[in-house]
Amino acid sequence: MAEFKKFVDSLSDVLDFVIFAPYSILRHIWIQLLIISLMFGLGTLIFMHYQGLDMLTALLGSVSTITTIGIYAPNLVTMPASEKAWLIIIFIVSVGSAASIVQGTVSAAVKKEFLTEAITLKKAKRMKNHVIVMGFKFMGKYIVENLKPLGVEYIVITRDAGQVDALRSQGIPAIYAPITHAFEVLRQAGAERAIALISTFEDDCDNMLAILSAKKLNKEIRTITVVNDRELAESARDSGADIVVSLHDVVGEMLAISTISKEITGVFLTDRLKSRHIAEFEITASGIKYSDIKGICPILLVSRKDEVIYDMGSDFQLQKGDFVYVLIDHESLKAFRERLKSLGSA
Repeated sequence: MAEFKKFVDSLSDVLDFVIFAPYSILRHIWIQLLIISLMFGLGTLIFMHYQGLDMLTALLGSVSTITTIGIYAPNLVTMPASEKAWLIIIFIVSVGSAASIVQGTVSAAVKKEFLTEAITLKKAKRMKNHVIVMGFKFMGKYIVENLKPLGVEYIVITRDAGQVDALRSQGIPAIYAPITHAFEVLRQAGAERAIALISTFEDDCDNMLAILSAKKLNKEIRTITVVNDRELAESARDSGADIVVSLHDVVGEMLAISTISKEITGVFLTDRLKSRHIAEFEITASGIKYSDIKGICPILLVSRKDEVIYDMGSDFQLQKGDFVYVLIDHESLKAFRERLKSLGSA
């Protein structure tokens, strides 16, 4: 199913270039095309009236005269003054429209931003259950790098117009918009159909505006934001953020704990478990049972080569080289370490 979806998405991207891109150019110049078509029609009526030609011949004469092909050339000397006046008007309008068509077509076709913007917005309309990443300078780049291996569809919204082309050249769908247009650009990015939004702007107020706009479009969307000022964490939650990450606090705590323990491998982002951490302990001796180490702190799982074991009974036998992952606080860290040390030396 995943491969089929990937094929459909690739086919849709190809069709966007083959069909939607030319259509976008036509939308850009449709007024000029309409004007020159009217001039062809007016020239046809003039030749029918003044030259007595049938409709098809008059149309051929009109097209050949306006485009200067020269298949039909009425006698200018004997031509009535009113016919001359009408033809002069037609020529002036047609030349102006033709020049505008050429300019508009070349501009739309050559100006990469025009086509890629239209195609990106078209792609965004097809997205469903995707992730919207707001901001790319700060943490957005690393979030996108980690979303790719997960196979999650995503789209980036950036406030830096200079980044958009670079992102699209890497195959990353991106939309440019100032934060003041957050609501509109989130609607374009399909926030109503998205499963999550991650806001990573350097300005905490901008992140809160993004969260508020996303929740207004989709109450069920999962919203994650960073805060650079810890004092604004509560305000971010009040804006509707489901997860608020104070990066400086998280990194600071991780680095501080790492100075006293080499076992700490992870911290929690929610306040409920903020005082606890995930620690990794290596089993250095055989003969240790699960019942020998349980009770000090919750044991989450055992990693054995490529196997992950999380359903351990009291008689479960640990092997040398296993890694045990536990949920631990500062007080139980030392006790668990000492227990393993004593069992390993027994």
